[in-house]
Amino acid sequence: MSIQRKTLRRDLIDAVSAATADFPLLAGRPLISAWSKALDPSALPVIGIAVPTEQREAVAQDSDGQEFRAVVVVKIACPGDDTSKAEDTLDDAAEALIGPIEDALMTEARDVALISSAIDISDSGSPRVGTLTLTFGASTIRARNIP
Repeated sequence: MSIQRKTLRRDLIDAVSAATADFPLLAGRPLISAWSKALDPSALPVIGIAVPTEQREAVAQDSDGQEFRAVVVVKIACPGDDTSKAEDTLDDAAEALIGPIEDALMTEARDVALISSAIDISDSGSPRVGTLTLTFGASTIRARNIP
């Protein structure tokens, strides 16, 4: 794992913390690993983060291009059967998070953009769980160590 990946993960934690501070539903909520599976519904809402992939490709004889995926997962409780309200809430969360996260992660050496946004509402459980998954792409150029 590269130092750039670790730095991106730290920057993502800071960016999500700052962005959620201005969104009442998520303000002060814990940040957890996006890999967490078993969540107690009473713990919702939660925000998960991960930087699961890093790919490198030579872009010049002495440098590599690096592509990272940074993932933010928001999980909320969806009481009742009104999934449209849960979808609206998750859309509002996406709107509140995307711009500030992109702005915070962008640096002179790193380009960042949202790649995908997905909403899923579980069809079982009480309460049902609504999940928003935001996937960002981050690109950097890195000097290659040539012996």
